[in-house]
Amino acid sequence: MKGTRFYKIVIALLILINVATLLFIWLRKPPHPPRPGDEPQLANEIGLTGDDKKVVDQLEIEHHTEKRKMMKRDTELHTEMFNLVGSEDNADSIQTLLNENKAAIEKMTFDFFDEVANYCNDEQLEALKQMIQERLVKMHRPPPHPRN
Repeated sequence: MKGTRFYKIVIALLILINVATLLFIWLRKPPHPPRPGDEPQLANEIGLTGDDKKVVDQLEIEHHTEKRKMMKRDTELHTEMFNLVGSEDNADSIQTLLNENKAAIEKMTFDFFDEVANYCNDEQLEALKQMIQERLVKMHRPPPHPRN
């Protein structure tokens, strides 16, 4: 009888420890990182302050919102185009739309940075140009080779 009571107490303790561990993990999980544009960062990176920072923060939010829409359209067009694989249909019209969408994204991005440059002094403008160059290098860097 004593052995049965001991095992019941051990089982109850193990259940309590498991429940406590699961609650700790569930309640302490970190928040998801913000998506680009959710928290404006550009103005801080180039050193803008005051009203200029507020304007650039708003421009950045609007830019990322519009860019997300255009990137979603890009995904939809790619899906539509690759659904034509193996069919007799021609994808030229979709490729034209893809090129137009890509050109619109590039123009919108250039116009955004050009507008931000209007709020910069010489030092901030250099920081903006440097940041753009660094991101261009990252964007065109080849992916790492997988290790076997």
